Amino acid sequence: MLIFASMLRKLLILTLLLCNLHVAAQKNKQKAVPDPMSVLPVNYREPGSVLPPMNVMTMDNKKITNADVANDANFFLMLFNPTCDHCERQTDSLREHIGLFKKSKLVLVATPITKIYVPSFIQGHKLENYPQIQVGIDSALCDRTFVYMSLPQINIYNKDRVLIKIFSGNVAIDSLKKYIE
Repeated sequence: MLIFASMLRKLLILTLLLCNLHVAAQKNKQKAVPDPMSVLPVNYREPGSVLPPMNVMTMDNKKITNADVANDANFFLMLFNPTCDHCERQTDSLREHIGLFKKSKLVLVATPITKIYVPSFIQGHKLENYPQIQVGIDSALCDRTFVYMSLPQINIYNKDRVLIKIFSGNVAIDSLKKYIE
């Protein structure tokens, strides 16, 4: 009789556990399942995507955000490495033609690992004399927008800050002119 009572107790415990699992499963079924499209990450590297949130820090610790680059003209975001020869030549070309950038905003962004070289880059290219060219550091922005082809990379966003063109490597100013306002 004692064995029967012990088996009955085990059966009762097992039944209660199964009932609890069934109730928990039913509650999970009742929860709304999120739309899979709403949880997919945005691909900021594709034309037609919006400018991701910017949190660029300049060398004098000023923050450049999306609000700082808002206007009714195209926005040029150049991802660069301050030790890259191609990036240096592209910067010189932009600086030499800065008069074309009457309305368009221009921000050069490097990753934190290259931060120690950025002050020399700014001084070497005399960028302190060109307030239209802002230079800063932001790893998240670089990670989200860099297509990993070559540097420099220039992303051009329209007035609504939607990506309209990506240039990888050195770009002739003539190719950029149709986007400059």
